[in-house]
This record gives sequence, C-alpha cells and structure tokens, in this order.
Amino acid sequence: MYEYVEKSEYTPIRKELEEIIQRTQIVMRKNYGLTFQFHLIGSGKRHLITRIKGGNRGYDFDYNLILSPPNDGYRYVAKIIKDMFMASLKTALRGTEYSFPKDSTSSITIKVVDNNKKKIRYRCDFAIIYYGNNGNNDGYYYLRNNKERQSYDFVFRTLKSNIDEKVHAIIRDNGWSYIKEDYLFLKNINEGNKKHSFSLYAEAVNNVYNQMYLQ
Repeated sequence: MYEYVEKSEYTPIRKELEEIIQRTQIVMRKNYGLTFQFHLIGSGKRHLITRIKGGNRGYDFDYNLILSPPNDGYRYVAKIIKDMFMASLKTALRGTEYSFPKDSTSSITIKVVDNNKKKIRYRCDFAIIYYGNNGNNDGYYYLRNNKERQSYDFVFRTLKSNIDEKVHAIIRDNGWSYIKEDYLFLKNINEGNKKHSFSLYAEAVNNVYNQMYLQ
C-alpha cells in the first residue's frame, strides 16, 4: 500500500537536491560555458510524493534541466551534452551521500541508499530538455539514450493536455483533497505498476472533474 510522504520529511531533501543542481550549474558554466535552468516536475511539484509503506524503494523527485534553445544553424550533440552533465554532476555530488549518477534512458538518476537496511531512502531523476525557439509551446525536446541502437538523440515530446485547466477549476472550488484521495486510491490498485504516475494523476483529475462538473 502507498502512503503520502510528509512535507516536513521531503522538504529538506528537495533543498539539498536543488543545492546540488546549483553546484552543477556552476561547474557546467565554468568548464563548458553552458548554462541551464531547472524545474521540479511530477509528484514533487504537485505535493503528491508517495512511497510504499515498509517498502525498500523510498520516494523520488523529478527535475527538468532546461537548456536554452539552440541558435539558428546550430544543434546540440546529444552524447556530448549528456557527458557534460554526467561529469558535472559527479563533481557536484562530492562529499554527499548520493551515489554516482547513472545514465538512464531518458534521465540521469542519483539516489541515497541505506546499506545497513538494504533500501533506497530517496532518489532523483534529472531529464535534460530544451524548448523550440520558434514560439511553439506545444512540446519540448528531451535527451534520450537509445540503448538498443547505442545512440543519443533529442526527441520531441508533445505537451497537449487540458489537465492543468481542470486542476485550476477544481482547486478554485476547494476540490484538491479529492484529487489527493483518488490519486492514492489509483496508485494502490495499479497492479504491477502498469500505469505511470502521471497517467494516474491525469486519471484522478479527470475523475474528480467529471464528478464535480459533469454529473
């Protein structure tokens, strides 16, 4: 069964992670002349951080590390960008409890492990992205490690969704607690974790919206 992680528990970890990101920014700018911004996304942004009661996988954060759009006539070389971030994060993590960064399919992962209890306390995934420079805000490019082809690419992902508009309406009418309740319910019946957390969140929002406004 899933439970919500208390804000008092995860807030210091969020602060620690953002200090690591800020150190990474300094290293990237100093060593490569490259700058980026960052945004907390996913369950952390929505204050819906969960974990399995008594489990050994802890809870997680997700951040987008956002590059500026490439200039006209220039494009980012995905493998070089990934290597820059991996090296800079390794430097920024010195002296912390975090593991060395792991190169995952669509992110870079770090985590803190309790070796005595053989469990992950918490982890963080960093996705490297950039938005287009043509004023089109319906999506972004994310850095993907295609392990089957052994290649790195920036892949476009669309952002078309009306979920945020529905959430604003629900919050306006004091319905946020219903989203939290339904989201946790859906996570607990998500056998085999077949659905991703964002899909469950969107389903919870739609369920509450339909109950509040369409019945």
